[in-house]
Amino acid sequence: MPEIKIYNASCLCEGVKFDLEGEPFHFVICHCTNCKKISGSAFMSNVMYNIPNVKITQGADMIKSYADGKTLSGNTITRTFCSNCGTTLFIIPAAGDIYITHPALINGKVDWKPKKEFHGNDRWAWIKDVEFRTKDKQKL
Repeated sequence: MPEIKIYNASCLCEGVKFDLEGEPFHFVICHCTNCKKISGSAFMSNVMYNIPNVKITQGADMIKSYADGKTLSGNTITRTFCSNCGTTLFIIPAAGDIYITHPALINGKVDWKPKKEFHGNDRWAWIKDVEFRTKDKQKL
């Protein structure tokens, strides 16, 4: 059985550190206004992990949260950040069943590519279309 890769990640000041076990089950980019504002960028890149695959290894006491109720769905999501440097750490959906984090927090490089785009209608005009490879449907 192949060994499961552990990705080490941290905030900018390295006060908060965490491990991601295995590969994300989904990788998307989001163009919604809230993701653009919180990231300070044209979009936010988001990788999704099941909660047991995310382990906070340092600085749990430095993690603060913000209840974001101004979402397009109307569901409140929790956005967490480092209280020292302000780095966005996790997004926890209303259902609370997954952690969404960001590839830029991983120490080292990853070769993941986004598989989907959320809120593409809100994409800034200067961003070219993102090309996604569609999955071939398996024949039964």
